[in-house]
Amino acid sequence: MPEFGQNPAEIRRRAAMAVSAERDRRIALGHIVTVSGYGEIPVQGRPQDQINLLALKDTARDMADAGVTEPVIPFRDGDNVHHLLTPAQMIEIADQGKRAASAIYAAAWALKAYEPIPEDFADDRHWPGSTEEA
Repeated sequence: MPEFGQNPAEIRRRAAMAVSAERDRRIALGHIVTVSGYGEIPVQGRPQDQINLLALKDTARDMADAGVTEPVIPFRDGDNVHHLLTPAQMIEIADQGKRAASAIYAAAWALKAYEPIPEDFADDRHWPGSTEEA
């Protein structure tokens, strides 16, 4: 029987867990979104940020359904800058956040499909656009 550290199934399980941790780290870092009629806004992706974005999108959708088009939704970005956004802009931010997280999940799934999982799985070349400084 192979030693615990030499067990191929255990090595693969640990590598997959490390990929998941990298995925979560990259989502939490967030990304820069370009908002129509406004410009770039850095958005974080930690779990509490995701919940906030979903709540703001829900509010924005209700306001848009009521015909509100003026900038009335306050949003504090990843750099702690305050923005006043229209409902359409808030919906756009949340939708871009979902797309960015989905792309990161897809990259993690692709890495986990390799046999073996690449040792350099955390290298930016394996992941969609990063907000980290090089």
